[in-house]
Amino acid sequence: MKKLILIALMLGLAVPVYSDTGWVNNATVERTLLRDGYWGNCMAFLDVVIADASGLDCPSRWIAFSCDGTFNSRDVASKMLDSVMMAFALDRKISVFLDDNKKHNGYCVVTRIDVLP
Repeated sequence: MKKLILIALMLGLAVPVYSDTGWVNNATVERTLLRDGYWGNCMAFLDVVIADASGLDCPSRWIAFSCDGTFNSRDVASKMLDSVMMAFALDRKISVFLDDNKKHNGYCVVTRIDVLP
């Protein structure tokens, strides 16, 4: 009987963790950051507050690409960083898809980037 009560309590306390994903559209890159050992090694600063633009639990305007390989492969993250640097240099807008369950030091990780014409 004790085992059944214990199992019932454990099942009642098990709450699934959900993450949200969403887009930030038509953003301008204002800064880029490369730093070994911090924030997934590479980030970009947008002209919009991510939470306001997407409703995601992302605390600021910084987005991480996970160049250290934690959430994206290093190769893909590096190419995303190349795309954001190109957009920055050419003053192009970007749209990014983020996952607020994938974070580097609290900053949401990009899983897709589109450079807009």
